Amino acid sequence: MNLCRRPLFPFAVAFIAGIICATSMVSRVVTPCTVVLTIAFVGYFLCLRNSSRLFLLLLVSVFVAGVLRVITYQQVSPNDVSRFAEGKSVLITGRIASDPEAFGDRIRFVLACEGIGTYERQCIVSGNAMTTLFLSDDARYKIPCYGEVVRVRGRLRIPHFSTNPGSFDYKAYLARKRIYCTLVGGIDDLSVLSGPRRNLVWVATKARSLLESRTLALFPPLEGKLILGILLGNYALLPPETQAAFMKSGTMHLLAASGFNCGIIVGIFGYLMYKLTTPRTVRHLLLIALLWMFAIMVGAGPSIVRATVMVSAFLAAYLLWRFPDLPNLVLFAALVILGINPLALFDVGFQLSFTAVLAIMLVMPLVNPWIQTFFSPLIATSQTALNPHRWILSASRCIATAVALSVASTIGTWPITAHYFNYVSVVAVFANAITALLVVLLTGVGLATLAASVLSPVIAYPFSLVGKMLADLMLAVVMDLGSHSWSCISVRSPSWAFMFLYYALVLWVLTHVSKNDSAIKGTTDAATAKY
Repeated sequence: MNLCRRPLFPFAVAFIAGIICATSMVSRVVTPCTVVLTIAFVGYFLCLRNSSRLFLLLLVSVFVAGVLRVITYQQVSPNDVSRFAEGKSVLITGRIASDPEAFGDRIRFVLACEGIGTYERQCIVSGNAMTTLFLSDDARYKIPCYGEVVRVRGRLRIPHFSTNPGSFDYKAYLARKRIYCTLVGGIDDLSVLSGPRRNLVWVATKARSLLESRTLALFPPLEGKLILGILLGNYALLPPETQAAFMKSGTMHLLAASGFNCGIIVGIFGYLMYKLTTPRTVRHLLLIALLWMFAIMVGAGPSIVRATVMVSAFLAAYLLWRFPDLPNLVLFAALVILGINPLALFDVGFQLSFTAVLAIMLVMPLVNPWIQTFFSPLIATSQTALNPHRWILSASRCIATAVALSVASTIGTWPITAHYFNYVSVVAVFANAITALLVVLLTGVGLATLAASVLSPVIAYPFSLVGKMLADLMLAVVMDLGSHSWSCISVRSPSWAFMFLYYALVLWVLTHVSKNDSAIKGTTDAATAKY
């Protein structure tokens, strides 16, 4: 599979290059680089034919669009609430714009500010503030809900830049979300003025809260939090030692809402609507609506937005009687996300998500034929479907595919993991191969338990026992593999130049192997046709 031949690939690269240039260049480097690029462009432009000149002009236009998108995205409104961030006590009125999350003795949410009161004056403001409220010992306080209009008293500050090279930069992290200040107060300093608006996000938030409460009621605490992590991509509820085990074993991606969740939704609801003889057009439209509802419910992170855009475009292609091309869908999803938020390019979740998916799409077409060639004849020799030998071979083929997927994902993501987290997991391939099947089974059993609980708790009880057993098995595997000192190797952060050369080399090797594989296949087909 040649990625470079996809029509969206050069435009995606040009747009990303524009984003990088707009965010990383400093003033003393801009002028020389601009002169060099201008001379190189003019010289190359004069040597090209008309059609090539048009293509280059389009690429330059996309590059400029990336630069301009970053400039417009980073502009701060004149009445942004961060203009008043002086560390003083203020009284802010606004609407809660995210689902409040609990972190020990505090809760955190995004406050869409509408007004601010200081000791001197009252002002109308806009923009968002990351709000942290410390909980009190009084059991009578109420946790606010998404969409409520509240008034909060606290100290408004601008977060500091990270002073240690390579460490987490909280100010840059908030800036990527267009949040430029923080508000810190107590839960007793909050008062609710009015209820939430009944919109789609409010419905999704209510559905998520209901799912969380029902799951924690049906399963023991640790197992229920693990199931919620798999279903909703919310690993913050898990204990720190469990999160560390998932991190060291290289299986943390299982606790992030991604394409796997989208596949489960399409598989289950698509099959049900197919059995109910729903027309294909209606079925695909309903599936697209369900996918976006789920994406909103889990917080619309980079991985789930990428997967939702891809699957939505995949389903829409069949509605338009077109055959979807998966690499183009990945590139299209990247352009959509970066068009909305260009600074998402520097988010580690975005980078891990897209590099893993692209690596899988480039590696698996080369590996999968070998797996099928080895196992398919052996499975075909088993005469009956109930033959144990047939089941063992089918399970072995699934395990081989899972190992290949894990290896492909590791090829794509290990430099990014090493750069941000300074470790490389030694057991990642083995751990993912074991837990892949458990995740599928646990997801199915978890959904079946939730569905059965709607009818009767008695019916849901046997499903919950099976779910608990699968969750305990998965936790045992992850905790055992992630608890050893040799589970991961500490490494220095590779430079961006090394990472660029690494991915360029991997792309060149995979393209070269793909060409040779296609040539061998063509020669074989020609020889077969001749004889």
